[in-house]
Amino acid sequence: MDVFIPLVLLSLSFIVLLGWEVSRASTERSQLENAITQRQPQVDQAVHVQSDVFKLCSDLLQAAQTDGTAKAIADKFGIKVNGNNAPTVPPAGK
Repeated sequence: MDVFIPLVLLSLSFIVLLGWEVSRASTERSQLENAITQRQPQVDQAVHVQSDVFKLCSDLLQAAQTDGTAKAIADKFGIKVNGNNAPTVPPAGK
């Protein structure tokens, strides 16, 4: 009987701790889902901008084959064609 009460108290504290952890994890999950939902329009816009940049670079590289000014711009900014015939643009600031 002397061991029973401390064991019950320890078990109850463990159950309370687990309940608190589950509650905290649930709150974090819902906050993360809300953040993802709020950022989705920005992700869609970034994909659209990236598509437009690749189209612009492709047109620039096509024009660079016959136009010296376009070739100078492509060389200045390091715009090249990779193996998949897709333009590659170096990261900003390099």
